[in-house]
Amino acid sequence: MSGNRLIAAGTNRLKKAADSAVDPAVPAELQKRAASDAVKQGTVDGQEPSVFAHGRVLSADDIVGTLEEQLAYVTERLHEIDLAGKRAEDFTVLNKAVLLEVAQERELHLVAGHTNFSVWAAGVLDVEPKYVFELLQDAARIRAISELGPDLAQHLTRASARKVMAEVITSQGLETAQVVMTQGLAQAAEQGKKRPTASLLASIAKNLTTPSIPAQEPRSEISDPPAAPSAPGVITALERAATSLKERVYSPLAPAAVQAALEDDPAVTREHLERLETEMQRVTKRLAAAKRAVAAASEQTKAATS
Repeated sequence: MSGNRLIAAGTNRLKKAADSAVDPAVPAELQKRAASDAVKQGTVDGQEPSVFAHGRVLSADDIVGTLEEQLAYVTERLHEIDLAGKRAEDFTVLNKAVLLEVAQERELHLVAGHTNFSVWAAGVLDVEPKYVFELLQDAARIRAISELGPDLAQHLTRASARKVMAEVITSQGLETAQVVMTQGLAQAAEQGKKRPTASLLASIAKNLTTPSIPAQEPRSEISDPPAAPSAPGVITALERAATSLKERVYSPLAPAAVQAALEDDPAVTREHLERLETEMQRVTKRLAAAKRAVAAASEQTKAATS
């Protein structure tokens, strides 16, 4: 998600910087603010301001030294600007979301002469109406993954990865999500990648919660059956899933809630209900498979004790 449209709109209203050492496409006011923030950050941390402070654009003259030193400089600056870009995207998404949430809660779209919130917001942002809700959902995920702490959350720069980890936090808890991220980073490093992909994180999360039936150890007929291994994390996740289902699904499906959603945006409401139906079908299939696994385990226990 990009703030290019907003930047372009703001550029038309703000005075451009005259300094040729900075990017002329960046408004002067923003450059001064960035420079001030960078200097403050350097003062607090005891570090020099970033080479990108003041909205500065690098040139070939900045890359000097031996070839090894040039390689190190280029690599470090690419990582620095890439991370800064990802943080800028999060900054943009979070601030857009706050403004949209307040506007929706206070029904400011009615003041603008619109009866439909998403249509009004889409017009302001010059996007499709469905993008408005996607933006709000991504902002909620950014807030959710912040619970992981900055060391782990900083690696979740893609919306797809944030979606996976936000779902893990919701369904399996923060501790499990931290384990998933730690293992994901380790496996990504083994693969030569800087950060884990969404598919890798989803696979790790699935493996952590998929029950495995241990191989039967040979035993004498008079020995007691082996005690089942305890898995408090998995049990807690199942308990949380059963408890949260009513809170997260029943309430939004209440007639009054559905009617309110329809009044706000019928098309988007239908879209979400269809998605919910699809997910519920998947949950039903997975629940049926889980119950079959329980039945199979019970049969094995009976056979072992008979």
